[in-house]
Amino acid sequence: MTAPAPLCVGYLRRLPGTDPEEEPRLIAELCAFAEREGFTPELMFVERHWSRTLALRALTAYCTQRGVRNVIVPTAEHLNQVLPLADISKEELAQDIGGQVWIVTPEEEEQPCPPRRAENGGNT
Repeated sequence: MTAPAPLCVGYLRRLPGTDPEEEPRLIAELCAFAEREGFTPELMFVERHWSRTLALRALTAYCTQRGVRNVIVPTAEHLNQVLPLADISKEELAQDIGGQVWIVTPEEEEQPCPPRRAENGGNT
């Protein structure tokens, strides 16, 4: 008999300038990511106003009370729009729930630099 997949919850914040129609797509992406990573998505918390944290506080309480140790977020920006603060928010949330926060799409994916041409026509 196999063990059941660990539970997870999702969190997203309706960011300024984001079309409300994007919400179902983001939720579907969170669920797909969860299933690919071997989790069972249990609940999605949506922050309807970008400057509030009501849903985030509710998520933290929910995870703490029910022992859910995994939270999935579309991008770090959904935790905080200032990226250094988003990293801190991610660490604090992980600590609060005693688990891990998974970012579906890293904010800055490293792109290889294209080779530059040297004066003699070769690559540098």
